[in-house]
Amino acid sequence: MKLAIGIVALVVALAIGASPAAAQGKPDLTVALSSFSTEVLDPVLGGHVVKYYMSLMFDYLVGVTPDGQLSRDTGLATRWEPSSDHRRWTFHLRRGVKFHTGDEVTSEDVKFSLQRAIGKRSTTGYAGPLRTLIADIETPAPDRLVIVTKDPTLVIPTYLSRSLSTEGMILPKKYIESVGDDAFAQKPVGSGPYRFVEQVTGSHIKLTAVDSHWRIGTPRFKTVTFRLVPEETTRIALLRRGEIDIADVSRERVKEIEREAFPVHFRREEAVLTMWWILPRDGQPTKDKRVREALNLAVDRTEVAQSTFAGHADPAFVPMGLSWSYRDIGFKPTPEMQYPYDPARAKKLLADAGFASGFPLTVHAYQLPGLPEGKAFAEAIAGYWQKVGVHPKLVPVDYPAFRKTWFDRAMPGAVGYYNIANRDWIGTYALLEKQAYSKSKASDTVNDPEVDGMIEQVMRQTEKEKIGVLMRNVYTRLRTESYGVPVVYLHSPYATSKTLGKWNPGSVMYDFFIDELASSKR
Repeated sequence: MKLAIGIVALVVALAIGASPAAAQGKPDLTVALSSFSTEVLDPVLGGHVVKYYMSLMFDYLVGVTPDGQLSRDTGLATRWEPSSDHRRWTFHLRRGVKFHTGDEVTSEDVKFSLQRAIGKRSTTGYAGPLRTLIADIETPAPDRLVIVTKDPTLVIPTYLSRSLSTEGMILPKKYIESVGDDAFAQKPVGSGPYRFVEQVTGSHIKLTAVDSHWRIGTPRFKTVTFRLVPEETTRIALLRRGEIDIADVSRERVKEIEREAFPVHFRREEAVLTMWWILPRDGQPTKDKRVREALNLAVDRTEVAQSTFAGHADPAFVPMGLSWSYRDIGFKPTPEMQYPYDPARAKKLLADAGFASGFPLTVHAYQLPGLPEGKAFAEAIAGYWQKVGVHPKLVPVDYPAFRKTWFDRAMPGAVGYYNIANRDWIGTYALLEKQAYSKSKASDTVNDPEVDGMIEQVMRQTEKEKIGVLMRNVYTRLRTESYGVPVVYLHSPYATSKTLGKWNPGSVMYDFFIDELASSKR
C-alpha cells in the first residue's frame, strides 16, 4: 500500500503575559520579538499575525477590552444593535475620527474595508465565515452603517472586533483607491494612535505617534519600534543593556531573568498548543481515526509541560482553544476524552489500522512570537511518535512561505498549529468556523460533514442556550474523532525593563495592547 506522507506543521501564536509598562519620561518604546511571522502590512493579506503593530495603526469597527470583551469605548462604533430577526445589524460610528491623511472616517470607508476584507484577495482567518454571512452593506448616513446577513446571527460584532483577526480594521477608501493596493501595503495609512514610518525587512517596523488620539489621548511614547531579534541570547542582552523594553523569552530562562530583577509576566491558559491535521484525505494515514487516536496516546503531555516548557504549561485535554471557553459553554470533558499516555495502546491501534511498521511523517517546525521553544516542541512530539513506530522527519520552515503554501492548498497531508481561546462562546464559535468548517476558505483542520452541519446551525441560531448545546456537540465530536493532538496550555512569558510602569497587555491573540501602555488616559 502506497502511503501518502502526512505533513505536520507547528504554528504558534502569541500568548502575551500580563506585564508592566508606561515609561517615565521615556520618549520611545522598543519591543524585541523572536519572530514577526509575517511582515506583510496589508491587513487583508497579513491576517491576525500582524496585529502587534497593526492595532496601533488602525482602529477597529468594534473595540474590545484588554481581556477580549466587546467594548463601545475603544472602537469606531459607539453602539450597535440587531433587528428583531437578527438579520440587520446597525452600527453607529464615532464622529470626528480622521485618517492619517486628514480625511474623516465615514461609513463609506467602513463598507469599503469590509468588502475588501471578504474579497477574493483576502487571506484573513474569518474572511470565509463573513462571506458566508454577509448579504449586503448599506450606508444610510456618514455615521451609520447597516450589515445585512443572509441568516439570523449573533456573531457579526465579534467577527468585526479587535478580539479576532483583522477583518474589522477600518481602512481609508480614498487613499487606497488613489495609490493602489501595492502602494498601500508598502505605506499603510490608518486612523490609529500611531502612523507608519518605515519597514526594513528582516530588521524592524517603526511607528510614530499622532499628536492626540481619541483612543489614548496624548501618546506617552513618541515612537514604537518592533525589532526582529530571533536569538534569545541577543534579546536578553539587549534588555540588560536597556536597549529594548519588552521581549518574549523562553520558559527555561525565566528564573534567571527574575533573579536579575527584570519583571516577567505570564498569560496563563490563554493558548492551547495543538498539533493539527489538514483535511485528511483517502490514502493518508491520518484519515483513519485509529491513527489519529494513536498519535494522541503516544504523547506524554505532563513530561512536555515539565521538560520542554520548564513547568510553565499545563497538560491540555480539549481541542481548539478551549482553555477558557469550554467552561463558558458548559462543555465538560469526560475521563475517556482525556488522553492518557499509553504508547502500548498507540502501537496496537497503529497495527490494527495496518501501520504496524509505521509511516513517514514530515514535521514542519517554525515559531511565532511568544514561543521560542517551537523547534524543541516539534522535536519532542516527533520523538514520542518515533517511539511508537512512526517515522517523523523534522523540517525547519519559514512561516510566511508555509502560510502561502497553506492557503494555496499546495500541501498534502496534515498541518498542525496552535490556537488561542477567546473568553466568550461566540468567540469560540468564531475559532471553530475558521478551523473546522470545511466550506470556509480558511478551514484547515477538519473535513467532517457532521461538524459542518452543526456549525451551520450555530451560524443561524440566536438563542445562547441552544448555541451552547450545539457547540458542546461540536466539541464532543472533535474530541472523540481525535481531530488534533492538544498538548499543553501555555503560560507565555514576557520580560520587561525595570523602568516600565504598570501595563495590562491583554489576552487577545497576537495583540500587545500597547495603546493601553502608551495612553495618557489611565
